Amino acid sequence: MGAFIETAFTALSWKDPIWASLDWLVADKFDEVLADLKSQRTQEQRTGITTGWICGDQLDDETQWTGFLIRVSSVCKSGGFGKRTKNAIMATFSEFRSNILEHAGETKGAIAAFHLGEKGLEIVVADQGRGALASMRNSKKFRNLDDAGRALKLIVTDGVSRYDNPERGHGFTHLFQGLANRFNHIRLRSGDHALEVFRPHGETPLERISQKAEISGLLVYAFFNTDL
Repeated sequence: MGAFIETAFTALSWKDPIWASLDWLVADKFDEVLADLKSQRTQEQRTGITTGWICGDQLDDETQWTGFLIRVSSVCKSGGFGKRTKNAIMATFSEFRSNILEHAGETKGAIAAFHLGEKGLEIVVADQGRGALASMRNSKKFRNLDDAGRALKLIVTDGVSRYDNPERGHGFTHLFQGLANRFNHIRLRSGDHALEVFRPHGETPLERISQKAEISGLLVYAFFNTDL
């Protein structure tokens, strides 16, 4: 699911209307996800399914969001994840949903989704808002920042925020610290860069920043192995 949604968001950032329409993208088992992403109208889902999502039309609705989290909790239980890992997954969704509502400046085009497969659980939160670089530039300290990769690194650095308040900017860092021993792969993508953290075979996490095709907003992907 992560690669599928990232491909869709990359296409949506391109200027060519043929690509931006997403009609060319073969969704297979994610065809309903694609339909909702295009229409931004979240269709009804049931607790207990292995794939769930919520789009921008319901992202700021507390009742709908609570229902989504109930589905997340259910899939974590059916996937055999322990309480700590489940709480970390729930916190990841909540933190990045908060980021969309507070920093992205745009809920239209956003999506939060999960998919439980044979190897583990994938979660994705993505928006088409201003992105990490533009958001960080709102701070006087970072108003001359011109590198999306550096911006991605900054948003997961303790105490760094687009606000000039020293009390702000701890959410992402604490979240990543809590996830350190639970995920196998986390990927953040914004602008023309991606920041990835791998934890191969349960070893010490490894970080990589690389340049990519430019996308709008911020995309966050995480994969949790069922063996954890």
